[in-house]
Amino acid sequence: MKADIAVVGSGLTALVATRTLQKAGRNPVLIWPGLSSLYFLYATVDVLGYMNATTAQPVEEPVTGVRQLIADNPDHPYARAGVAALQDGSNLLLDWLREAGFNWQGTLARNLLLPTATGTPKPTCLVPTSMLAGDLQRVEPIVFCGFDGYQDFIPELAAANLARGWNGGHRTVTAVRVSLPGVKPDRLFTSIDLARSFEDATFRRDVADRLRRTVKDDGARLGMPAVLGLTHDNDVHAEFEKETGHPVFEIPTVPPSVLGLRLFDRLRRHLQETGVEMIWAAPAHDAEVANGRCLRIHLKSAGREQPVEARAYILALEDAVDGAWRAGAHTVRDPFFHYVLAQHATPAERTDESLFQPQPFATIGYPVSDRLQPIDKNGSPLAANVFVAGGGIAGYDPTGIKARGGMAIATGYRAAQEAMAA
Repeated sequence: MKADIAVVGSGLTALVATRTLQKAGRNPVLIWPGLSSLYFLYATVDVLGYMNATTAQPVEEPVTGVRQLIADNPDHPYARAGVAALQDGSNLLLDWLREAGFNWQGTLARNLLLPTATGTPKPTCLVPTSMLAGDLQRVEPIVFCGFDGYQDFIPELAAANLARGWNGGHRTVTAVRVSLPGVKPDRLFTSIDLARSFEDATFRRDVADRLRRTVKDDGARLGMPAVLGLTHDNDVHAEFEKETGHPVFEIPTVPPSVLGLRLFDRLRRHLQETGVEMIWAAPAHDAEVANGRCLRIHLKSAGREQPVEARAYILALEDAVDGAWRAGAHTVRDPFFHYVLAQHATPAERTDESLFQPQPFATIGYPVSDRLQPIDKNGSPLAANVFVAGGGIAGYDPTGIKARGGMAIATGYRAAQEAMAA
């Protein structure tokens, strides 16, 4: 198969890179390995939540914080991509979300502070409108709402944790539970089951009526698990707010995240509907290089090898989940050039014993040039027409500073620009 520019990946980075190429009039092919990291994400865009992994003080102005991060760390991936790529890429993403039927809010100039499912405040930048009323910088009381038989959100836990940590415990936070119409007390169900049920108008009105009778504070806002529709979330959320008579905000729960499913499914389908070719469930595992350029990559597709030839390639694999690298007992190699990315005496060196400490494996990836090309130990590109974006870049852990979404946007957008220039 021959293509203009091939993008390899299954997360937000790959989607942004592909959309950037499409809007520039190019004809990209998106090679989707299979499992998407979007299923497991919080499904908001975190640009910069904390200046480092050890501070508890959230960043108030993400774009200002990114500029300071670049000044302090000139080799950081944000520095490689540049602030302009973050700004232009964010505008492109917000425009795309609106075109695809989403309603998102936010700006790079200000972080929101949203409660998680465990009641901890989380700084984030761009969010679905259905989460907006949860901003902890607002003063209205919060009532966390749970459902009998639903175990992925414990409203009492969220309320207790947030009451202790939000503004020193001076704000009102409570919890309620209601039964669901037509559901037996001993039945257990998932977020996806609930999301499908909430798209039924009769079911939704009945739940809203039960909450309206249970919540006594007319001025409270309701925080509930993100189950307000599996696909038609804008309409479901708006109707549910009217029916309850309260501002309502969704809270992402444990994976698979309904918010992640909405985002992944709609953006992927929108690319296909607007003419982008996709190769589905075909992991890429080898690159042929000659005279300093990548001639083709090989895919494992339907039990056979499938070569793809393109003028340029963007490797937008996020992490080990979607195949950014392959780990052996002592070495970690990339799947394309088989280049050694890290070496360890024992596999235990890749992890820290504490889950609350930065994990060494999270920083493994490709060292890159100022053009986001993968480079060897001498700083020479492994292939002049190959570019790396997202979590596959070495030397940073986006989890600790809450920057995964912003990094995906900035590097995906910049890699697309460089691929077009190549």
